[in-house]
Amino acid sequence: IGVVTKSKSSEYWLSVCDGMKDAAEKYHADVVILSPDSETEEEVQKNMIRDLLKTDIQAMAVSPIDSYECEDYLNFAREKGISVYACDTPIEDSEIPYIGIDNEKLGYELGEQLAKALDHKGKIGVIAGDFKQAGHRMRVAGFEKYMEKEPGITIEMVRNGYSNMRVSQKDVDEILVKYPDLNGIMATSAVTALGLSEATEGREISIVSVDAQEDALKAVQDGRIVALGAQSGYQIGYETIRYIVKDLEGEGTGEDEILDSQVLTEENIDTNALCRCSLARFSFVSAAYLGSARDKKQEAAQSIEEIEPAAIEWKG
Repeated sequence: IGVVTKSKSSEYWLSVCDGMKDAAEKYHADVVILSPDSETEEEVQKNMIRDLLKTDIQAMAVSPIDSYECEDYLNFAREKGISVYACDTPIEDSEIPYIGIDNEKLGYELGEQLAKALDHKGKIGVIAGDFKQAGHRMRVAGFEKYMEKEPGITIEMVRNGYSNMRVSQKDVDEILVKYPDLNGIMATSAVTALGLSEATEGREISIVSVDAQEDALKAVQDGRIVALGAQSGYQIGYETIRYIVKDLEGEGTGEDEILDSQVLTEENIDTNALCRCSLARFSFVSAAYLGSARDKKQEAAQSIEEIEPAAIEWKG
């Protein structure tokens, strides 16, 4: 199985790869994972896809940087008899099975949480990833759909192009000069939201976002992010490989695999199993890479074993 993700520069994508490697071991699959340095390197990603399609893989999972310009490499894959699957982010210009969360639903739920935090009145903005990625577009669509129910809240601005990128202080200053009365911001990725929380420190601006990565979870605990749409990168990676293996064995359905997501707030985060699992897994990965003491690694690994069954319902 060949895999091409969007990036290797964030905790989220490292967790996706971690899940894929564990599933590969579980299901006895050989998996090759390639990743551009960042989510802006669309041509680099397409070259990686073409290179992998020239090898002897039976299937490929892609997290497309551009969801709407995939037909070229999809045709090449069809000519070679290689099955293609969309992981984390849908492919929109062809009928390809998708493994990931319902992004529109999650955007809708984040709108509900932001409205609640603002007492259903105020001015808000949206700072999104690149709309060429269907997941970001869908999150914003769901968010805007919910806000149609809130006559006391107006969306003052929507900006996109911040795929897994922090918003610079210069950009934030420019936004706040143009929209000085913003009360809330929805960001479609946690990396962007974390940059916003730092750049707007001291201002009464409520922020909601997506991705259950350790630093974002801590920001929710600290009150710097009001609500976090938690998708487990590890689960998405694991379920992608499981889905492909079952499909190659003739047991697939051909249908999308929609995985659970949850909205975490300061009120529920400490009791949420998915959150505790993510934090435990982060501790384990950090210990492994940073060379911490053996007992600390074992402690973190034990936490994962205790928590994960309650957090994730493994299918198959």
